[in-house]
Amino acid sequence: MKKRVLAACKQAVAIKLADLKNQLKDLQESANDDSKSAMGDKYETGRAMVHLEQENLMTRYSELSNQLETLHALSTEDTTTIQNGSLINTDHGKFYMSVGLGKIDLESDSVFAIASNSPIGKELFGKSAGTSVMVNGRTYTILWVK
Repeated sequence: MKKRVLAACKQAVAIKLADLKNQLKDLQESANDDSKSAMGDKYETGRAMVHLEQENLMTRYSELSNQLETLHALSTEDTTTIQNGSLINTDHGKFYMSVGLGKIDLESDSVFAIASNSPIGKELFGKSAGTSVMVNGRTYTILWVK
């Protein structure tokens, strides 16, 4: 199951990266069209807005690229204590210690992809089956770790 979760996480990030590439391409085409037809202050304002949006998209693209690199570095070997790459089953659901992607739906199950620096990730990291942790007033009992 861990391999399927990892593959689903990689696919989710790859889809987001492809979407950002398309947005950047569309933005560049829009900027090129504006520069051909606009003049004066309106042109400069529009150009500045496009540039700002490009910077925002590039920042997000860089973050997603880093997430994909992190995912590629994860091991699919079973673990007994929670670390990056661990699949964790608790009494409140399954978690995958990787990057913060949120809910990942598989064909028969759902897993929450969490980062080790998230509130729940910090509490779970280094723990093993049978341990309980408290996050935001909710107790999570670890049933198993893989």
